[in-house]
Amino acid sequence: MKKFFTPVKVGIVTLVTIAGLVYSLRSVREGAFSAADTYPVYALFNNVLGVATRSRVSMAGVEIGYIESIELQEGRARVNLRIHKSVSLFRDAEIAKISESLLGDKLLEISPGRDREHPLPVGGRIENTYEEKDFPELFRQMDAITRDIRTVTESLSKTIGQMDREDSLGGVIRNMNRIADNVTRLTERVNQVFDTGSAKVERILEDVSGISAGARGRYGEILDNIRDVTRDMKALVANLNDIVGRGEGDFKESVGGFKETLKKANRSLENLDQITQKINEGDGTLGRLVNDDRILNKAEGILSDVSSITSPIGRLQLLIDLHSEYHVNKNAAKNYLALKLIPKSDKYYMIEVIDDPRGDVEVIETCNDTSRDCSDPANRTKSITVRDKFKFSLQFEKRFFFLGLRFGIMENTGGLGADFFLFNDDLQLRLDLFQFGKNEFGTSAAPRLKAMLVYRPTWLANHVYLVAGGDDFFNGRKVFDYFFGAGLSFTDDDLKGIIAATGVPNP
Repeated sequence: MKKFFTPVKVGIVTLVTIAGLVYSLRSVREGAFSAADTYPVYALFNNVLGVATRSRVSMAGVEIGYIESIELQEGRARVNLRIHKSVSLFRDAEIAKISESLLGDKLLEISPGRDREHPLPVGGRIENTYEEKDFPELFRQMDAITRDIRTVTESLSKTIGQMDREDSLGGVIRNMNRIADNVTRLTERVNQVFDTGSAKVERILEDVSGISAGARGRYGEILDNIRDVTRDMKALVANLNDIVGRGEGDFKESVGGFKETLKKANRSLENLDQITQKINEGDGTLGRLVNDDRILNKAEGILSDVSSITSPIGRLQLLIDLHSEYHVNKNAAKNYLALKLIPKSDKYYMIEVIDDPRGDVEVIETCNDTSRDCSDPANRTKSITVRDKFKFSLQFEKRFFFLGLRFGIMENTGGLGADFFLFNDDLQLRLDLFQFGKNEFGTSAAPRLKAMLVYRPTWLANHVYLVAGGDDFFNGRKVFDYFFGAGLSFTDDDLKGIIAATGVPNP
């Protein structure tokens, strides 16, 4: 009976694998949507970095098609799309290349448009495109800003350095000196006018006094009138002299203050001239920045190096996977914690920690009688110790359409694996082959084959999934076991949402 069931199991696994392979080949040939269910459109982008063929196209977060191909058209990237026939697009439809996660993966999001009187024809072009800025574009803008700063500093150096030009600082200083000379000549002229006016008033008073003295005997009334006029004139002259004296002093004081201000301005301009001369000669940090092109070249080189380092990091996506399997024959649970680093949608690196109920086995054989042949199994004692220790896996996977191939370390031994993606990735057949040559007890054995079906429905947002399968098909009923279980996976976008909702815990 045992010999009968073992080939039957192998045959069933082989038939399931062949059926999955045939269905997957058919699904890959038709795509996520069959050609009969979709119609073609296209859009032109300046940059499709991060977008890959067969990537999904969504509307309001719901997948409505996929990227059929990407080609170059007149220096721009033409992205050919297949859209499900149930989705109608109009002449003013929009398409945007947006980030799917914090780490740089891109997807295409379509808005159908509002001009429902003019539907987009089959094979038509979506005119309105939008592209998010990525890290290389930001660094190119920073490089342009650096060149603008360099141009400004060169212009400043030329303006300050050419002191003989009228629009330079030297021309401004010469104009201020001419204004100061003109103000000085004006004050001297005002003083001369005031002195001349005072002498003329004095001569008028002397003439009036002579006339009054000669006509005193005969013209008494005239004399009285002249006295009154003289008295009024003296008062007027006194007031005029007082006003002129005060005005002259205040004006001279104002002119003196303005001259002192001009002297201070000249000293400041001399200091500024010394500073600009040092800058032109390349002294100090500012002088080296203005005159030494090597500093700007180094800054541009640093920006280029930073861009080359951060560009792959920006495309990296993080996925954390937790799942448990209940092994029926062992009556124990096997637990997995995996960390996947996904630089592109068709490959990933996985680090996995496993809590295995079979444990970490250590086998020690000792010779009972050294005088006899120690190679004789009857003269040897085998000691087996099972420790409760974690096992580790480190794998790399590359996906080709419906098929993913893996290799690396599986549960502390070398191994190979294959994943078959079915039903639009809702169902996955996972095969692992490892422990070649000997089992964990140190005895010769067939390779350990583990087959598992993973059901990851899209209506659960691909976060929760169910597993079932068998382990160690080729080494008999004593070690064979079947299992079932469930798992949970989440990405860096989910972590961002959790942190935004709950906040970062304080230590």
